[in-house]
Amino acid sequence: LFDAVMPAVKASPDLTELGKDGRGEDRFTSREMIETEQRLQRAAEVMAERERHRVSDADRKGALAHAAERGLELSGEQRAAFDHVTGERDLSLVVGYAGTGKSAMLGVAREAWERAGFNVRGVALSGIAAEGLENGSGIASRTIASMEHGWSQGRDLLTARDVLVIDEAGMVGTRQMERVLSHAAEAGAQV
Repeated sequence: LFDAVMPAVKASPDLTELGKDGRGEDRFTSREMIETEQRLQRAAEVMAERERHRVSDADRKGALAHAAERGLELSGEQRAAFDHVTGERDLSLVVGYAGTGKSAMLGVAREAWERAGFNVRGVALSGIAAEGLENGSGIASRTIASMEHGWSQGRDLLTARDVLVIDEAGMVGTRQMERVLSHAAEAGAQV
């Protein structure tokens, strides 16, 4: 069946050949996927260059001091990540192994963002991950599908006063990530 279908797929005008992969196998994609990836890249580039959500030093220091009062001192790597996400860019990425304190750092960042007057929302691909983000950081969280459903109903649309935290973003599919980032870029939100 595969051998019968492949010639028809390869004959499709929408099919685009990418070349050979590391194992010498031919790789293909669709024009639609290339266009989706280009929109995703444009949205990410716009957000990475925009500087609308900088948190003041006073708001950062206040959040760090409040965390210290609760016995939470950020490690050097956590502090660098905190400074990065509360910095001047509207798109920032944090990569870290499980258990390294990303959620704890995001809890302090949430407080800094809220002190600066931003509304902080969290999303994740799965309900378990959204629950983990909320429990670990205090950021009200839900699934991306739930958020997109709300958007389709005209509810919970992002604004320029929103910070959207996407947990486990590397697990999110290209099409869904493009929709989220494009909406965030259009709305002027931070991700």
